[in-house]
Formats: sequence, C-alpha cells, structure tokens
Amino acid sequence: MPLSTAALLSDRPRKRAGKIALVALAALVGFWVVDAATDGLLLGDRGFVRELLQPSPSDVWMRILVAALIFVVFLLGRERARLHLFASVIDEAPDGVQIADLDGHVAYSNRAVQEIYGFSPDELLGKHVSSMNVDPEFASRVILPALQQTGRWAGEVEVRHKDGRSFPIWLTTSLVLGARGRPTAAVGIIRDLTQRKRTEQELRSYATQLEEATRLKDLFADILRHDLLSPAATLRMGIDLLAKNEASPAATRLLEKMSRSCARLTDLIEHAAKYAKISTLEQLELDTLDLRRVLQDVIADFQETLQEDGLRSSLSSLGELPVRANPLVSEVFANLVSNALKYGRAGGTVTVGVEDAGEHWVVAVTDCGEGIRDEDKQRIFTRFERLEREGVKGTGLGLAIAKHIVELHRGKIWVEDNPGGGCVFRVALPKADRATS
Repeated sequence: MPLSTAALLSDRPRKRAGKIALVALAALVGFWVVDAATDGLLLGDRGFVRELLQPSPSDVWMRILVAALIFVVFLLGRERARLHLFASVIDEAPDGVQIADLDGHVAYSNRAVQEIYGFSPDELLGKHVSSMNVDPEFASRVILPALQQTGRWAGEVEVRHKDGRSFPIWLTTSLVLGARGRPTAAVGIIRDLTQRKRTEQELRSYATQLEEATRLKDLFADILRHDLLSPAATLRMGIDLLAKNEASPAATRLLEKMSRSCARLTDLIEHAAKYAKISTLEQLELDTLDLRRVLQDVIADFQETLQEDGLRSSLSSLGELPVRANPLVSEVFANLVSNALKYGRAGGTVTVGVEDAGEHWVVAVTDCGEGIRDEDKQRIFTRFERLEREGVKGTGLGLAIAKHIVELHRGKIWVEDNPGGGCVFRVALPKADRATS
C-alpha cells in the first residue's frame, strides 16, 4: 500500500510527547531562573530568592508565554531540518522522482528528471505527463487503470526528449495518500534505459558474431579434416615413392626434405582439426576403462618408431587400472610419447609408468632430452606455444589439446625435471570408484 507524505514526516507520538514535555519544562525553568537572577542583581541575594520563589502573577504568565514561543520555534526548526533533509535526498537521487497531481500535471521534478528529459524546472512544472510520452494515450490506456485498481504500476514507457528524440524509460508509479487515506497525488520513479538497451543490443550483436565465428570454425575444421588432410597424405606418399626410385643423391635429399615438409603439414592439419573439435567441448561421456590397456595400445602404435629411432619404452603397471575416462584420453598419452620421441636424446629411453596416488592414477612419461626451463613449464600448455629444438618442428597445439582433454576428465597435467636429465610429464586421473561416487 502506498505510504502517505504525512507518514514519512511523522514520528512515534508517545516518544515525541515525552521529549516535548521535557523541552517545555526546561525552557520554563530556565527563563524563570534567568529573569529572577536578573532581578536579584538589583534586589540583592534576598531579592533573588524572593523573585525566584514568589514571582508575581504577571511574571508567571510572561515566562510561560516565552517558554511556549521558544518551544514552538524549536519544533519548527526540527521539522524544517527534516524537510530539508528529505528534499535534498530526493533532489540528489540518481533516479528521476516526479510528482503529479490527480489530473496528471507535474507538481515536482527532481534534478535527475530534468537531466533525463532535458527540460528546465519551469518547463516541467504544470506540464501534463502524457505530453512527454511518444504515445499520448498510453497513460490513460495502461497506467491509469492499473493505478485505479491496485494503486501502483511499473513498466517500460517510450518517452520523448526535449530535442525530439525518443528513448525508453522504466517507470514505477504509485498513488500518494493523504491524511484521510484518499489519493492526493501520484509519484513516479524514472530510470533511463538508453544505455541498458544499447548494451543489450551490443550483446545480441556479439552473440550473433560468436555464432557465425563458431560456424566458420566448424566449417574450417571440416575442410581441414576432409579437404586438406587427404591431399597432403597423398602428396607425401608420392614424394616417398619418388625418393625410393631416385638415383641422384641431390634429388633424393630434396625429395626427403619435401617429405618432411609434407609430414609437418599433415601433422599441423591433424592437430588443428583436433583442437578445433576438442576446444569447444565442455564435457565428455565417461566410461570405466582399463588405463593399463589404453597405455599398452598407445605404446604398440609407436613400436615401429621406437625401433627406427633406437629408443626403448617400458611400461610398469599395477595390474588392472580402472579409470572413468573417454577413449579420447589416449590422445593425451599419444601426444606425450610423440613429444618424448621428438625431443629425447638419441639412444635414450622413453619410459611410461603408472603410480598409485590414492584417489588418482598418475601416468608418468619420462624422456632423456634437454629438459625444459622452469619459466617455460606452464607456457608450453598454451596453444601455439612450443620450444625450439634443432631439427624438431611442431604445431604448438599438441599439449594444449592434451591439457583440455585432461581437464575434461577432472584431472591435472604438469611437467617436472627428470633427475637423470630430460623431463617427466605427469597426468593425474581420478580412479573409477572415486569418479563414479
């Protein structure tokens, strides 16, 4: 129910009555003592006591009248201070506050209303509220019936600025009740929605652009997978075939260089396509897998490479290693083993092991390469970040892909120094019983 103006300015009657009595009594006694003391200076000490205890009837009434006048002045000062405080608060409010009579003519507008509409106080005073709406009939058609039924209304209104442009506001209006509970005026709280609407439009535009960018990225990923990868692989096979049948050493070296370039191109296409697909995933479907079997399959895929490069791999297991994972997790270990082979020292050993860390299985892939500086150990997991190694080319996407997949499994991936030289990449994955629970 709307609060009346009188209620806002009133206080609790009983407490005020007690304060009024104390002020009146203090004023009466004070003036009595001062007046009697003044007479006592002329009459002596005995005269002072006599005037204080036995004043004449005219003096008594005069003192009562003076006390009453001072009391009235005191009350007026308090009420004036309170009214000034309320007026200052309303006038400095960030939202517009406008009061109109029951006929719809503006009786008061605070400073914010003037800034919102662009009108001066004199121009707003007496102006009909409907004249500031783009639709002059909106108030009588929508707002007035709601005020008559419930005493309040809130909603968006299209209004017109002094310069002629239209803009939206949010209006909350209610009736002001007088002392007898009857409506005497209407008060409205006005908030300019121009900036909010502009922000909403920008967000919608950004959302549209994001959808288009996502669509183009998916299209690009499809092109990478289907339209570029196959020709690149065919080109490499043709170059390798030519190299085998070429007798000229110079031509052979050129073809081998072309083959390596094709291999890097194929690697880039594969990683870019994987990253485009995986980076948009927010969750994976998990099932119970044997981590040992996953690692064994990864090692088997690299056996031919291990033999050619003279590297060895040993897998130390703890028996069956149940883990809640997606088959995509094999991409993580394949990438780590591939990096270990690329960056490892010739004749060194790539070791894949598993540790029981209580609630997690921790897979460790150890190489005997040059190692990684401390300042680079976080950076290498960022896309397109890779370390320069002579004779080694990469896309800078492999570890970024691995990190995202591990995080989708609620796991963790990091790198440490190998005490014997090189690096140890560790991947912690929750055990199956923990992930299920």
